[in-house]
Amino acid sequence: MAAIEIFTSKKKNIFLLFLTIIFLAIGLFCFLNANGLSKDGKRNIVFIEAIGIIVVVFALTALFFIIKNLLNNQWVLAIDEKALYIRIQKYYLIPWEEIIGFQELEIKGNKSILIQVRNPETLIANEKNFFVKKMMQRSQKMYGAPISITSSTMKISHKELVSLLLESLATYK
Repeated sequence: MAAIEIFTSKKKNIFLLFLTIIFLAIGLFCFLNANGLSKDGKRNIVFIEAIGIIVVVFALTALFFIIKNLLNNQWVLAIDEKALYIRIQKYYLIPWEEIIGFQELEIKGNKSILIQVRNPETLIANEKNFFVKKMMQRSQKMYGAPISITSSTMKISHKELVSLLLESLATYK
């Protein structure tokens, strides 16, 4: 099996960009028209403005990451005979000998693949970003795997990704 590289899907990211812009517009509308939205007296103006600000901040954050993804022409997942390479927040190299297996997880319709490793504590300890480290610890505690991947923004379906990972694990381990 030759080395495989999987890139982000521009189509999926453009769709997410469109949804985020709509979300941003709704947040701005709520913030700018709080008086009009609370005319019946049942809704608090400050509450509507606060919701609008929260939505705008969330949408702008999402917009930043979506645009960053659109401009990034690098692979997000690579597979070869030595290891599984993941580029999420940072670059992870997980040798096949360290991978125990993969487990599918679905939370509210969002499908992920958990990567079960032999020494998760070492992987977590090597993480320098405090927030990412806490997320990895929480994932390890809740699901038994510190790293998970999703095909939602990749140029591959979830089913194909699971199949590819299982086939690669069987071939290279």
